[in-house]
Amino acid sequence: MTEPMALGDRIEFGFWEAGCMIWVGAKDFVSRDYDGFCNLIWNNDQPELRKAIFEQKAFLAMNLYQDDGYNVRVVMGDLNEQEQEEWVARVRWRLDLSCGEMIVSGVLGDDLDDIPNVKEVSNDSDCLQCYITVPPNEYQVEIYSYPPSDITTAWDQIIGSDLFPISEGIEPESLKAYFERTRPHTPVPAWIGCEIEEDPERRKKYYEEAYSLDYSDFVIRLTPVIEDLSPPELEEDGSIKWEFRKPDRCPLGLTRQR
Repeated sequence: MTEPMALGDRIEFGFWEAGCMIWVGAKDFVSRDYDGFCNLIWNNDQPELRKAIFEQKAFLAMNLYQDDGYNVRVVMGDLNEQEQEEWVARVRWRLDLSCGEMIVSGVLGDDLDDIPNVKEVSNDSDCLQCYITVPPNEYQVEIYSYPPSDITTAWDQIIGSDLFPISEGIEPESLKAYFERTRPHTPVPAWIGCEIEEDPERRKKYYEEAYSLDYSDFVIRLTPVIEDLSPPELEEDGSIKWEFRKPDRCPLGLTRQR
């Protein structure tokens, strides 16, 4: 049997593709009636969704604007300084993981019979979803999103894209201005150099370096210490509404820990 995560543990894995979403849930709730779980989301049954999310604390599902794959880091306990400082979107609520297993997924409709444990798929390029063994408990769960591959819309709002409406409290500015204003005398991360460097040869080198790095796109934090949280808001389609922010300093990007 797989050992559960312990306080201070970090586990990382990636999904090669996703269905424009990221969701987490208690494995026993999801697997008990997987077709019913999928239909609960697809049919947007608001009364049943609210019961499952707010009363049963069984799952959380968040929309993304693209179906790109992404890397996930699960943290049991405190975030480190960079994880705390650089997030651009988050969701916070509770999960009842009394069953001791949490599913993380970006798809609906796949067979759950063969869903692997996270430790089996940490380097699997074909993974679509997995489960994590944790000490049975009710947890505060926080899902954070980070650039450079943020697909919650937060980063596009921050750098002034006209694709999405700007949330209250965010002042858009160019990536070059944001980085130079908030990170003076800081070496330029490769992914930022790709965007702001004007010299073609140097930009090519930045691109090659950035391509070789594996950035963490989402951090899922679990803690048994339950704060007095306000319930999250639901979008019209029943997904959980992201909370957006612009960090005080330009994010440098979380690189996947090997």
